[in-house]
Amino acid sequence: MHRKMVISGAAAAAFLAGTCAWALSPPLPWGQSPDMVGWETFVQVVAPSGNANNDVEFETWASDEDIYTTNPQWPTVNAPKKLQHSLLGAAGLRHGQTTLTVPSPSDCNPPHGKAAAAAAKFPAGACIGEEVRRNWATYQYVVGRGLNTIAGLKAYYATGKKVDLPADAVEVKADWVAIDVLRKWLAANNINLSQQQVRQRYYVNQASDGTSYALVAFHFFTKQQKNWVWADFEHELNPGRCDLIGCHDNYGAVVPNVNSKAQPWQQYGTCAKSPKVKLMFANAGISPVWSHYCMKGTQINYTNPRLLGNSVIEAINADVPIANSSCIGCHYYASFDQNGQPNFPALGTSPVGPPDPNKIKGYRPNDFIWGIVAAK
Repeated sequence: MHRKMVISGAAAAAFLAGTCAWALSPPLPWGQSPDMVGWETFVQVVAPSGNANNDVEFETWASDEDIYTTNPQWPTVNAPKKLQHSLLGAAGLRHGQTTLTVPSPSDCNPPHGKAAAAAAKFPAGACIGEEVRRNWATYQYVVGRGLNTIAGLKAYYATGKKVDLPADAVEVKADWVAIDVLRKWLAANNINLSQQQVRQRYYVNQASDGTSYALVAFHFFTKQQKNWVWADFEHELNPGRCDLIGCHDNYGAVVPNVNSKAQPWQQYGTCAKSPKVKLMFANAGISPVWSHYCMKGTQINYTNPRLLGNSVIEAINADVPIANSSCIGCHYYASFDQNGQPNFPALGTSPVGPPDPNKIKGYRPNDFIWGIVAAK
């Protein structure tokens, strides 16, 4: 939390758990709970799409591969799912890296957070597949203004115009684990599930390599306000899902606040849904499998809460500890210079907390979208 005091070990965990125990986001300017917006958007993005693949809605949206190329295309109907390893990890957020080799969508590499993966007992050598999807409103804005290529970013910088996406823009990042790998991971944490039981408790879909993957974690941001509304979700069986900062949901959870445990990478149990969310699910035709996914928290500003990170997406897959994770704090610095180059110097500082204007001097803000690191 970057307080001016020195604590360590179990005392540090207890201190952080206490300070974060009630770190619920304040109401939006019009009085609505960000957690309510999070669940409304959740229902939107996981609703059945109606296509022949039986995909949910966000799986039909454009991926980074579809957008950040010289020939952007909205995905065809029933297009196969292509997973890649973490762009955030490849960008070297914690290590001050200044260049990026964009991985192929067919790549499946072990997670970047080796220490976290080992502590969570993730199977050695196994991989986590990731995808980033952006809805039609986002696609139209980005592609229509040439913000998907380095040349286009350079040209847009010269115009002096602001990047400001429309209010209906939504973006999703999702992490997936092959069913057989997931079963080994759960067994290492004393949870034994058959393939059928995995399919009953996880949303499962097939990727382009023919393998069935289970969704273990995802988060999204929606342009409900100028700084977006950020919401983070994990499967209830993820070890360590409430570590350090707890889990906080004052709309969708029967228990709105779950404190972190002093010993990391433990289980936190189920997250029973409130009657309101159950009614949302029923009216939207949402599969019961989604009741096993838990909101970890939301963010609408830089300090309340200061931290929001995912045990899989950040800590394990990208090598960004939760203590250095802030969705809005990091994405504030998504920007590009006069040569169309992303602001890697700021990205490499693991930014959390209130923005530092000095870190964005000479750069044009890209309205919180870091997809530009994949621009060709």
